[in-house]
This record gives sequence, C-alpha cells and structure tokens, in this order.
Amino acid sequence: MTLIDPSSGLGAEVLREGRDHPVLDGLTQVIEMCGTRSDVYVRFGHAPDEGDATARRERESGYLLPGVPAWPLCPESWWGAGTRVWISRQLSRRAHLSRAGAEPWLVTGEVRGRGPDCEPLLAHVAPIALIHRKVLAEAEESYAEWQTRAFRAITG
Repeated sequence: MTLIDPSSGLGAEVLREGRDHPVLDGLTQVIEMCGTRSDVYVRFGHAPDEGDATARRERESGYLLPGVPAWPLCPESWWGAGTRVWISRQLSRRAHLSRAGAEPWLVTGEVRGRGPDCEPLLAHVAPIALIHRKVLAEAEESYAEWQTRAFRAITG
C-alpha cells in the first residue's frame, strides 16, 4: 500500500470526513487486503459511505432500498479460477461506474438485501481503502488475459 503525498499527485492517504484512508495502487494490494477477511466489497461513490442508506431509492420503481449497492470481492466457493481472476472480474465489470466520477472503495458492511440486479445492498458501510483508478485498468488487463487463456483451453 502506497501512501500518497497529496502535493505530489502520486498516490497517498486520502482524507475523507476527517479520516485517513489508505490508497491501494496495485491489484496485488487489493488481493492481499481481501485475503485478511471474508466480508470485503467494492463500492463506487464519491465517498465510501456516501448517502443515507435509509433514503436511497431504486431509480425505476422508486422503492426504498435497505442499503447501498456494493459487489463482493471475496470469491465464492464454487469459483475455480482463483482470487486474482475473481477480483479482476468484479473490478473490471464495474469499471464503467468510475467514468461517471465515482471512485472505487474497498468497504465492509452489513448485507441488508439485494438490489434489482441482485447486487448486495450494504448498511453501516465502513471504508477500508480507496482503490486507485489505475488498478481498474490492471484488473481489466488481468481478466482479459484469463479470458483469452480460458477460451484457448476450450477451443484447443
């Protein structure tokens, strides 16, 4: 984990709401962080716990949601391709959310339900770290490499 000197613009700790959060600037750091606990999620937002979970509404229906959307970074037991591929897949499948200005955060929280796309909805979100945007590109590259190898293994 690299601590960022804000004046240098090169990676550091980020101050949000009076708290310092480490910035993970490599995919390996995200994998290591996920290896220490089983309840790690990625949440995209301007702050990791932004928005009152009790006031969030689903866009199409207007129904009140019991939490904020997040995606699990710890692999399911049935997943056979390894932790690196799982995390790379989860990050790359959600990378489009960062294009709208949202930042990827590593968080924990209490699962309160599922969203309309079956994503976990978290309450009591606690930030672990900010994931540097360059990790998203690294994850996309890692996942694409795995897809290529898997395709070649299937097709011979």
